[in-house]
Order: sequence, then structure tokens, then C-alpha cells
Amino acid sequence: MVETYQMMVCGVGGQGILTITDIIVMAAQKKGLRVLGSEVHGMAQKGGSVVTNLKIGKELHSPVTPIGSCKALVGLEQNETLRYLKYLEPEGTVITSKTVLFPISWKKDKKAAQLARDKIEENLAKYNAKILRIDAEELAIEAGLVLTQNIVLLGALSQVKGFPLTVDELREALKLRVPTKYIEQNVKAFELGIISASNS
Repeated sequence: MVETYQMMVCGVGGQGILTITDIIVMAAQKKGLRVLGSEVHGMAQKGGSVVTNLKIGKELHSPVTPIGSCKALVGLEQNETLRYLKYLEPEGTVITSKTVLFPISWKKDKKAAQLARDKIEENLAKYNAKILRIDAEELAIEAGLVLTQNIVLLGALSQVKGFPLTVDELREALKLRVPTKYIEQNVKAFELGIISASNS
């Protein structure tokens, strides 16, 4: 029997959190696993906080994810990663994009932005977790489509020990989920995420 696997995906609206979730659900169902989940949107769909909770396994009873129960947390933006780290179990795995979304007023204030980045790193280091920091934006650009940052992180997730879905299962679901004209870039982003996680 497959052990229940609990995880979360977080970020802000417009980053493709629901796409990652859809791909995981499709792959799990094709494998014969059950999936329970819930999603929470911020006040604005685009730019507001978005998080999805997922439980994958054979016997599932409640979609609720207690604090300290997730084996993996995927964060598409570092402030959101910090916000939801409390849900990670001790020694769980964090896959976080290096992306930090600052207030527009900070665009010209490089010092304030750097101080904020340093504070985020300081707070991340306080957690008893394996943390993979992925330059998702750079890898998505390399893949040919900047909007594939979420898929880069999905590739990295496939390398987490104990994750119940294989690279092949996720790749096949990915091909079914993304628009046909962007399959090549998405698959490349997925592969770059795998390589990045393997090298971390």
C-alpha cells in the first residue's frame, strides 16, 4: 500500500500553481491513486496568495493538512514559501524558486531589496528542512518560455525522495495538461528542473 503523501504548493496568483496541481492530480489518478486537496486564493486572483494542499495515496479521509504534516513544500515565491513553511514536517523537503516579488516602490531601492532577500535566507535557515533553491526564472528562460517557472519546480519535485509519482508519469500528464503549442518548452523546463535538483 502506498503511504499517504501530503504536500503543498504555494505562490501568488498567475504563477501557475493550479497547473502544477492539475498535473500531479492527473498523474496520480492515472496511476490508480486517490487525491484529496483544497486550494485557497488570496483577495486578488492575480498577485494574491494562492496555496493548494494535496494528499496522495490509497486510503484518504480528509483534505485538511495539519501544521507539521507535509513531506514537501513547493514555493514559487520566497515570501510565500516562508508563509507556509510551518506546514512542513521535520526534515521535510522545500523546493523554492529564488524569485522574490517586491513592492513596486522597491524597484529602485536595491539596498532594501537585498536586505529583504538576506532576511528571507536567514528565516529559511531556521527550519529543520532540506531546502532546494532553484533559479526557476533563469531555467524557464533557457527552456524558451518564462511562464514555465512552475514546471521547472515540478521537475525538481520529481526528484524528492519518497515522492509517489515518477518522472515519466509526471511528464506524460504534463503533455496532456499544457497547450499543445507549448509542450516542447514545458518538457524542456521540466527536464531542466530535474537536472537542477539532481545537482543540488
